Amino acid sequence: MSEGVRTVHQRGSRYYIHPVSSELAPSVTSILNMEAKPFLQDWSAGMAAEAAVTDLEVVQRIAARDRQAAVDFLKYAAKRYTKVRADVGSLVHDYFELRLRGHEVPYPHHDVEPYVPAIESWLDRYQPELLHAEDVAWSREHGYAGSFDFMVKINGRTVLGDLKTSKSVYLSVAYQLAAYAHADDLITVDRKIVPFPKVDAGAVLHVTPTRAEFRPVTIDRPVFDRFLTLRQRFADDRASDAGIIGRVAWKHEAGHLTGTARRAA
Repeated sequence: MSEGVRTVHQRGSRYYIHPVSSELAPSVTSILNMEAKPFLQDWSAGMAAEAAVTDLEVVQRIAARDRQAAVDFLKYAAKRYTKVRADVGSLVHDYFELRLRGHEVPYPHHDVEPYVPAIESWLDRYQPELLHAEDVAWSREHGYAGSFDFMVKINGRTVLGDLKTSKSVYLSVAYQLAAYAHADDLITVDRKIVPFPKVDAGAVLHVTPTRAEFRPVTIDRPVFDRFLTLRQRFADDRASDAGIIGRVAWKHEAGHLTGTARRAA
């Protein structure tokens, strides 16, 4: 089975590697990280405060042995939460993809079970015809790439969609889907490259353990232009860092390199 389009991480961002040219293109999600998110600071502080109150006895026990470890436990509360949610989200995406492809999943992971009724209800309600799932959209013109969750036919219309398991749906999903819809190429899991299909509509399927919503998402040119603004900001940010710190012109290391040390090296 093909491994699909490979990715690599550089300087905190993810890049897709073109299967033919080996060209690197930043991921759509990495570009979306250029969007200002001031609310995250308050959210992160709130998670640390909640951990301090909820796990007070745990924090006290850790602090009694290692004060810095207790500080780190609280400091990384938000990251621990995000990691757990990301893991659950990945499992839900896997289940959703398998069901879209018509596979039976008799024993879903226990973390996925709360999401199953909503997903099955959506599949039964809309009877989507699968066109693509987890394939890659690649823009040669603007230099970006990203894998989209699903492209289906619903009532004769081609719908490009994203599955979200977060608490809320954010505006960035529109930029994300617009970027995919305006890409030049579609690269399949088997690395076949075809023109990106014409998309009639964008949509987000928002699923939580207690509810599910299917909502239209505008992915027209004005929304795409907003994404391109972030793409330019990403390029400017990377270019502005280049050459600020140059190569080492001289260095001095303490101690003397003896013959014994050289032979051991």
